[in-house]
Amino acid sequence: MSTKGKFGELPPTTGDRPRAPLPLVTQPMIPVSGDQDPGATRVDNPLQAIKPESAAALFGRTQTIQQSPTMMTGLQAQSKALVPGASPPEVGLTQHHLPDEEPDARMSLVIDPDSERSAAFRVLRHHLLEVGRPQCVVVSSPNEGEGKTTVAINLALALAECGRAKVLLVETHVRRPQLATAFKFVPPWCFAEQLAAHRQQPMLPWSLVEIPQLWLHVAAINPRNDNPKAQLLDGPAFAIAIERLRLAGYEHIVVDAPPVLGSADVNLLSDAADAVMMVVKTRQTTTRDLRRAIDQIGSAKVVGTVLI
Repeated sequence: MSTKGKFGELPPTTGDRPRAPLPLVTQPMIPVSGDQDPGATRVDNPLQAIKPESAAALFGRTQTIQQSPTMMTGLQAQSKALVPGASPPEVGLTQHHLPDEEPDARMSLVIDPDSERSAAFRVLRHHLLEVGRPQCVVVSSPNEGEGKTTVAINLALALAECGRAKVLLVETHVRRPQLATAFKFVPPWCFAEQLAAHRQQPMLPWSLVEIPQLWLHVAAINPRNDNPKAQLLDGPAFAIAIERLRLAGYEHIVVDAPPVLGSADVNLLSDAADAVMMVVKTRQTTTRDLRRAIDQIGSAKVVGTVLI
């Protein structure tokens, strides 16, 4: 499946190095202007980004709430439209406000919403909606460190911008979780643990984090979870989770997934999703790895690639 139209690359911002074009690939590319921010640091261990003494302060800025009757009424109406007779899941929200400090370098739409890079993510949103408005989109890449989390975060922010849609950002990279670090909170209930619990009891309530200033809900994995069993993605549990969360009234569910090559995790995720978006990085991703990744998960659900 290919996206409509031709996607031209935005001109690089001042100071960017000249870009060497990647060889021709089998899927259309949606370029995101600019390399990763020079000031961004790669956090190999997410624990370094959340200091123990700051956890209490972060929790001090959170407030556990339940969805209001008005909101639940809207979600129930959408759920009935999706699956007649099915009841929406109970969702408990922990409200989190971003701390008054420099946002994570990956959050382009928060740092500089008027930049060319932010505009490129809005163009990405537009092209995604053109390919059939998929409700559940998996964002992955062939290998580690190619920008999939950056794309997943900013795509979710672009979809939810100004409250235009109800959007849930889900994390499934259990070996290297990043969302709690990026949004600077500690999940009240780790999403990996919720998957295990809901596989046994699908009707349990869900625990999600609401960030009101971004119009976004987040299901994150606790980076401090040292449970060895949590290092493996439970595919059937994820399928059950997505089936239930679809009924919660979310117009878009964006999944920050593990890399494709080296495991079968994304194959399990794609079975429960409507579309897969591949992220490739300039001067790092090879055409061979991209083709191998697309061949592994199958081209039927790959709606395109994002060059970052």
